[in-house]
Amino acid sequence: MNGLMVFLGGGLGALTRYCLYIILPRASYFPLGTLIANFLGCFIATFVFTFLIYKTEVNSAYRLLLITGFCGGLSTLSALSIELTVFIQNQEYLRASLYVVTSLLICVISVILGLVTVKKYV
Repeated sequence: MNGLMVFLGGGLGALTRYCLYIILPRASYFPLGTLIANFLGCFIATFVFTFLIYKTEVNSAYRLLLITGFCGGLSTLSALSIELTVFIQNQEYLRASLYVVTSLLICVISVILGLVTVKKYV
């Protein structure tokens, strides 16, 4: 049952990431699909994890479905790494540096927003 929850959540997360790549414009300075996928993945994982700390009666299957599965399938360090490598190979060092800093800041901000948001509802 646990493996099924991770499988279902992972599939939905990966499908969501794929939809972001299709929907968002590609001609931007940074790969928006990856930035938004990582932002959402960090926000949702933080929100759910923190919520579950306060609500101990929640079934652990939801944690597996949402955090391990969905957020794991949605967020993508591998895509960020590949995109960063392409910038470096193209000698776009400033762009690569800004992309790394922006990605990290966006993820940290999303974690903070997740904590603040869940504390409003718990």
